[in-house]
Amino acid sequence: MKMVSKFALSAALIVGLNGAAFVAPAIAKKKEEAPAAPSLSKEARAAAVAAQTALAATPKDIAGAETALNTLDTVAKSDYERYLSQGLRLSLVNAQTKGQSDAQRVPLLIPILDAIIANPATPKEEIGRRYLERGGLAYAMKKYPDALTYLQRARQLGATDANLSLQIAQAKVETGDVKGGVAEIGTAIAAEKAAGRKAPEEWYKYAFTRLGKAGDQEGTDTWTAAWLTDYGTPANWRGAIYTFGFQGAAAVKYSKNKIDLYRLLWATKSQAGQREYIDYADAALTIGLPNEAKTVVEEGLSSGTIPAGNVTGNELLARAKTGIAGSSPLAVKEKNALAGAKGDLAQQAGDAYLGVRNYAKAIEMYRLCETKGAPDADRNNLRLGMALALSGDREGAKVALARVTNEPNKAIARLWTVFVTTPPTAA
Repeated sequence: MKMVSKFALSAALIVGLNGAAFVAPAIAKKKEEAPAAPSLSKEARAAAVAAQTALAATPKDIAGAETALNTLDTVAKSDYERYLSQGLRLSLVNAQTKGQSDAQRVPLLIPILDAIIANPATPKEEIGRRYLERGGLAYAMKKYPDALTYLQRARQLGATDANLSLQIAQAKVETGDVKGGVAEIGTAIAAEKAAGRKAPEEWYKYAFTRLGKAGDQEGTDTWTAAWLTDYGTPANWRGAIYTFGFQGAAAVKYSKNKIDLYRLLWATKSQAGQREYIDYADAALTIGLPNEAKTVVEEGLSSGTIPAGNVTGNELLARAKTGIAGSSPLAVKEKNALAGAKGDLAQQAGDAYLGVRNYAKAIEMYRLCETKGAPDADRNNLRLGMALALSGDREGAKVALARVTNEPNKAIARLWTVFVTTPPTAA
């Protein structure tokens, strides 16, 4: 992910820039308002001024700075004089290695930064930032346990970098603590929201991608839902639904629920072309819903998404019409459901009405199914929630979907709940 590499690179750059910045007040000419600084020997002051002047030149006088710092290293007697030398040395190495890879430059920066951290003269208010930078360098070298140790120490010392939680999250993930890392990302997102900002989309993607790789399907689903809540474009919905239920092991897990995922593609307007209409219609025919298959194909033809001469589309439409002719009319299904002793006929009637977009009747039949005893309560509540959502009763939909308690219907209900709570946004 891009956010990892940016963190590693920026840490190396920050070290050198700060090294130049903190030296200036200590060796500048005294002003009445300037805070008192530890004393410097005449030789150390002259060498430090020469080094800073060389580094501030345009272009930088690298050779002059090197000579001056070698002198400063020789004459430095106190911790404070060594602190100045270390800070300026960071600036020099940063300039010398500009444009080089982390693999080349970071090993040169690490020992100098370690010396600053260990130096008793380093100001206490600076130590937290230095641990943060040191964690960045360790991360750049893929020494993730070390990075985590430094970053957590930075937090303990009060470092306030806006990305610290995110950096700790990435280090935790890389050391194998995926859940702990993702929890840190949640903290970072909460902080962004508290500050009135929207967290970057990449943070959500990083979280659910790493959870998926770790085999945490429930966590993946939860973070996918969070992503869609904040970044619910049709394209993202389509990608999420396909990843959720149509690819790899998920395709087997949700094989009996494909129709509910195609309905969600339709509801979120995330169908990308004729293939989704054709696959949706085929799924409807496979489970005995010819009315829904006919509705879907006709919608595709009417919108021009399915070309008028499309052979597969027309074959599906013909099969749907044949299926309708060989089954009971919807009114008869409803009558039989009302007369039936059990809820199975009512659930079937509800499915049929849902497929032709008659949500009021679908809701009525699913409610009837509840009173007679649903053969599959989770599926009945899931589809009742769909019908309520598509009818515009979002609060009722949330209640019905929340009653779905078992997988795989529960995971699908979570996705539908996201749709209910936060409808798709414009691309």
